[in-house]
Amino acid sequence: MTKNLTPAVVHPAKVNLPRAIFLYGLAGSGKSYCGELFAARFGYRSYDLDQHITDAMRMAIREGRSFTDEIRDEFFHRLRDVLGPLLKSEPKLIVMQGAYKERHRKLIEGAYPEIEFVRVTAPLEVISRRLSRRGDSVGSDYAASIARNFEPSLSDHEFSNDGAGDDELCARFAALFEGPRGPG
Repeated sequence: MTKNLTPAVVHPAKVNLPRAIFLYGLAGSGKSYCGELFAARFGYRSYDLDQHITDAMRMAIREGRSFTDEIRDEFFHRLRDVLGPLLKSEPKLIVMQGAYKERHRKLIEGAYPEIEFVRVTAPLEVISRRLSRRGDSVGSDYAASIARNFEPSLSDHEFSNDGAGDDELCARFAALFEGPRGPG
């Protein structure tokens, strides 16, 4: 899909986007694509938290193993430390990372309650197609093997990235935040 970075057709008076958003979901769901698209359309800085993966995570991916709890814990404590300066320096920030475990999302939420979490979903056939096109170390087989570790949250926003066009994706994203918002 080609990015079209023209302004989205949304009703700004009805949309009150949060200052900080954390997109999470399965590998291949389109977190990075959506993060970059929404950053361009809505004036956010996008930041892919995967650039901070640990050596132990790289090795597990290379070997086709799931991450242990210890590996994930180390990574999310690192992310908690990374996010503080980013939130201080960026007026609007959207970050992307799989964040498969609820306790890790809660760790980030506890440290930075201003962050809104949005789970990015996609049909499995769309995810498989995306992963086969990516050509990186996270292929369809590895993604399927780690998907069983994913813990969805019932309390977060959910966003479907099913291959719709950019304007439609932006309109859906904005619709998540229509209406008044409380403090935070």
